[in-house]
Amino acid sequence: MPVMAKKKARVCGAIGIDLGGTNVRVGLVSAKGKLIIHHTFLTKQARNRSQLLNLLIDYILLTKREARRKGYAVCGVGLGGPGPIDVERGFVYSFTNIAGWKNTPLKKILEKRTGLPSFIDNDANAMALGEALFGAGKGCRYMLALTLGTGIGGGLVLDGKLFHGSHFSAVEIGHVSVNENGLPCNCGNRGCIETAIGNGYFVRDAEKRLRAGQKSLLRKWIAEGQKLTPRLVERAARKGDRFSQSLWRQAGERLGGALAGWANVLNPERIVIGGGIAGAGNLIFKPMRETLKKKAFPIAAHSVKVIPAKLGVDAGIIGAAALAFSES
Repeated sequence: MPVMAKKKARVCGAIGIDLGGTNVRVGLVSAKGKLIIHHTFLTKQARNRSQLLNLLIDYILLTKREARRKGYAVCGVGLGGPGPIDVERGFVYSFTNIAGWKNTPLKKILEKRTGLPSFIDNDANAMALGEALFGAGKGCRYMLALTLGTGIGGGLVLDGKLFHGSHFSAVEIGHVSVNENGLPCNCGNRGCIETAIGNGYFVRDAEKRLRAGQKSLLRKWIAEGQKLTPRLVERAARKGDRFSQSLWRQAGERLGGALAGWANVLNPERIVIGGGIAGAGNLIFKPMRETLKKKAFPIAAHSVKVIPAKLGVDAGIIGAAALAFSES
């Protein structure tokens, strides 16, 4: 009788979904954290929750078919979303900047319509887990991650597992108040660290000082029609503009002071910083590290490394897939 050829065993992969207010990214990630398949669509393509769910399901099933052709078996789906989530039930309380998602049993819906185990978490937690398993935190047991953008998100990984707190709202680092008389924050408090470092606050502070007559290369560029953004301030700082350099130094010192407190409380091995503002590199990392070393307890200060995130623009999608890998 002829000998039957053995079927090649399929390699496990996970589908990650990075659900944002502007874009949705869906892709297949290998068990080593490599992005194998990638799709992107605009969130506004969907007019409501039902349409967005249909798009998500279509892209999950498409990616599942493509994965099969590449020799991958999909072990599950992970989704990182911008809002408060009951992680155990996969229940979305709401999504920031995406209307219509109040009280959505998203895990139940995805599993029913795709037939795949599904895991839902806050996008900052997903980013933290991705960095812990595949990025800058790989190999360490205790890691704190921050993403610096419009807001400041955070995640804490202990022995390879995310720490969520009793009701899944832990590590809201951006909303720790550092100045009770500071600027109003979107959360309703005053002086949150987000009001010192978040993109919008950073730019508004720069605009206020420029209107007051501050000399800077930025004034010339803005007059020429360029938009004031953190990236423009970074560019000016690298050209030697002292005002721009002072803005980054101040941001780094404020963030370093907050991190010193977290280092004292948590004593992590690494603090991983990602997001748009972190792209300024040593302009913000140098004063951040110096301030942390100065203000934290000596043991906490000397045992922690503050380093940039490694996964870059893929952090959300790889982190979302990591949610599935960590539970499978």
